[in-house]
Amino acid sequence: MFELSRDSHQPLVDQICERVTQLVRDGQLPAGARLPSIRKLARQVGASPFTVVDAYDRLVARGLIEPHAGRGFFVTQRLLSAPLAAIEALPELGSDALELARQCLQQRGDVIAAGSGFLPESWLLEAGSAGVLTRLVRGRRTRPWLPCPAEGLGELREQIAARLLQHGIAAPAANIVTTYGASHAFDLLARILLSPGDAVLVEDPGYFVLFEQLRAHHVRLIPVPRHADGPDLAALEAAARAHRPRAFFMQTLVHNPTGSSADPAHCHRILSLAEQFGFALVEDDVYGDLYAGSAVRLAQIDALRHVIYVGSYTKLIGPALRVGFIAADAALIAQLVQRKVLSVLSGSTLLESYVSEVLDTGRYRRHVEHTRARLARLRRDTRAALASAGIEFEPAPGQGIFLWGRVPESAPVDELVRRARAHSILLARGSLFSAAQGCRQWLRFNVAHSNSPPLVQFLRESLRAA
Repeated sequence: MFELSRDSHQPLVDQICERVTQLVRDGQLPAGARLPSIRKLARQVGASPFTVVDAYDRLVARGLIEPHAGRGFFVTQRLLSAPLAAIEALPELGSDALELARQCLQQRGDVIAAGSGFLPESWLLEAGSAGVLTRLVRGRRTRPWLPCPAEGLGELREQIAARLLQHGIAAPAANIVTTYGASHAFDLLARILLSPGDAVLVEDPGYFVLFEQLRAHHVRLIPVPRHADGPDLAALEAAARAHRPRAFFMQTLVHNPTGSSADPAHCHRILSLAEQFGFALVEDDVYGDLYAGSAVRLAQIDALRHVIYVGSYTKLIGPALRVGFIAADAALIAQLVQRKVLSVLSGSTLLESYVSEVLDTGRYRRHVEHTRARLARLRRDTRAALASAGIEFEPAPGQGIFLWGRVPESAPVDELVRRARAHSILLARGSLFSAAQGCRQWLRFNVAHSNSPPLVQFLRESLRAA
């Protein structure tokens, strides 16, 4: 039925629950299917009957399976009722950016999270474990329950500086401040750099949560079309000349939602325009570690003169590990530290120590390499599966977590997203990723969640019927 990993730090009972949930979600165990008896499954996976009893009890409590007296355990016939009720209780699943963000954070095992921004839970467990926490408590390093310096844990900032230097970015620890993830970093920067009414350039399509954060600061969003090789340079120059923007927020590598990366020529020209028109460049490199090959970043070329560099470990280590950072010139860092104290007082020594330990032991490097290779394989398979269902893609393959697919004009995306709810499928409509409210026939797919047979079948049937 499946195998358990004896080398994993994940308890066997959790592995059984996760594997059964995955089989049900993927349609390999349909509603009404009978599960192996307790003793049979124990023999198959090499676990004790008590472990299987514990796992089955948990799955029953979650409503995934149900016991039938004298007959065994069966996949519940009402499998879709619970998630469907939860979804329909919402005003419109995925109809606006904040609602989509909330749904992505829930990570429900009984919903196909095709539109999610996060990796599956089982992937994230590879980077850290309970053993990391044990070493933090018993080791001689910074005690995790003590207050954290406002600028961030010293040893972590030193590690970040060393990693940046490997990317060709000279940013000593004094030029780095830690944050509660990239979203906190963007909010701090907006509070310092921007005033109501300022023009701010953003990529279109781009990161939908960033758009909402900037709108909350009452600035004017000026969209710049994003192509496979980077932002449209002619449009960027025209927007800079017409609006005299205060800043340009840009993802150089492994762009969300398209998976594209800007080439070196674009990077040099963008820096030239920033100098000519006097706007700050906020480089969002949250997914940069997933880039395969020799990368060129804006901060690498600019040496933090016009570039403010934002990174995060949340996406790859785990959503609960809200640890990001900003690298910038010393004067801006001083302002950011003051603003951070006024907003959240300080960071978390526990979270920052955890990330520091994962970096120090080499776990993060190995995890990134494995995840990068895994995503590349799955990206090809997922793209082919979605294309067979009728989703159209640009020729450039891209990299990373996301695929940016176009739905034929005959199938309105809003209706497709609504119908997906009835099948417990979370889709992310393209218009959310467009500051100009364009991209209405596009969807963002998370490759780690979108190779599911029920999803592909739903799309195939929906697009054929349109």
